[in-house]
Amino acid sequence: MGRTLIALRTVVREEWGAGVAVVGELDVHTAAAVEPRLTRVADGGGDVVLDLSGLAFCDSSGIEMLLRLHRRCARAGAQLVLQDVPPLLAKSLRVVGADRVLHCDRS
Repeated sequence: MGRTLIALRTVVREEWGAGVAVVGELDVHTAAAVEPRLTRVADGGGDVVLDLSGLAFCDSSGIEMLLRLHRRCARAGAQLVLQDVPPLLAKSLRVVGADRVLHCDRS
């Protein structure tokens, strides 16, 4: 069994400012590993922008983590913005209805 890897890196997007690029696979194992780090970003104040262009895979655990992060941002008066959502993830978000809650910027 191979080891699933995921990486987070800080990025700067002119239209949004600082954000986080999520690269790799977001599944039950990696979502649990990155959620505390993303929660700290959300707790830092301001909107949280996730660049998902490098995301190769996302299962229901990853979607649930994104929804928890969205709720955390909303409680703080901020917004979670998902940028460059891969087509397969966009379809999965539509199927489960999460696209009605999450703000996806398809730039």
